Amino acid sequence: METAQIVIGLTIILFTYLDFFHTTLSGNGFGIFSRIINQILNRVIIQNRSRVIFKFSGLSHLLVTTFLWMLLLFIGSYTVFNAAEEMVVNATTGLPATHSERFYFTGYVLSTLGIGDFVPGNDTSRVLTGILSFSGFVLITTGLTYLLSVINAVLNKKQLSFLISTTGKDVEEIFNFYKQQEDLEYLISNAGDLRQQILQNASSYLAFPMVNYFLSKMQESALILQLARLHEVLMVIRLDWKDETVQYKKITVILKGIEKYLELAIEKPNAASHNAEELKTCRSYWMKYDYYLEGKQSIDQQFTSSLKYAGWNWKEVYKLNIES
Repeated sequence: METAQIVIGLTIILFTYLDFFHTTLSGNGFGIFSRIINQILNRVIIQNRSRVIFKFSGLSHLLVTTFLWMLLLFIGSYTVFNAAEEMVVNATTGLPATHSERFYFTGYVLSTLGIGDFVPGNDTSRVLTGILSFSGFVLITTGLTYLLSVINAVLNKKQLSFLISTTGKDVEEIFNFYKQQEDLEYLISNAGDLRQQILQNASSYLAFPMVNYFLSKMQESALILQLARLHEVLMVIRLDWKDETVQYKKITVILKGIEKYLELAIEKPNAASHNAEELKTCRSYWMKYDYYLEGKQSIDQQFTSSLKYAGWNWKEVYKLNIES
């Protein structure tokens, strides 16, 4: 029974660290536990009708995820220290510690602190205490480094969103901004830089998936909303150009960058129900410019899911069209 309980405790700790390192260091998105808890939390936040809570979304995800890791690590360690009476003893009397005293001892070990009133009672416990105290230190220091990286990625995300928003506050303004030059000189000259920034943010979602849950109640700082508007406008503008033209190729480069961003997004295409008729109604806006826009179903579905779980929808992408 003693060995089995130690194995159970160490298994919990092992899976905790697999999830922790997969999320913070692998560059491949969330671990299993982190993905589940963050998706549940995101659904709870999105269901709140007031977007005021959005300003606390990123902080909430960071705190809840960190708490999950610490809780699982604590449960695993506490299970180990309860495997036998001699695992933790009173330093003065040598008597086995009570359950509450083992709880207290576990907390001190994981924080790498301690005042010496309780100590490991056998060699197995001494070895495990040394390992667990080091593991607590690793989780705390790596977690702080990860936090700084997430903050930097969030700032880059907002920077790109603000950049796109400066071209217009809605699809019509963005459309007119690029169409004011017949040869699309501004768009062509900045296509490479814009694509690079989009892909940089896309890679941030893999390296720091927590960034995806830093939501914004303001349209100008909501990146997925700005990318959806830009994507729709560029799809329309590209209709003016033949495949072999520089304009067509440059626009396609940006569109592919946006599509790669969507491909790497946390939300799957089928995460939210896609209303093709609603989107078709929104896109009928372009008919006043004599354009008929029809997108790719897979891209449209991915946008729908990404928009929904960032707190937006297609009607807000086409805000001017809906309100006019």
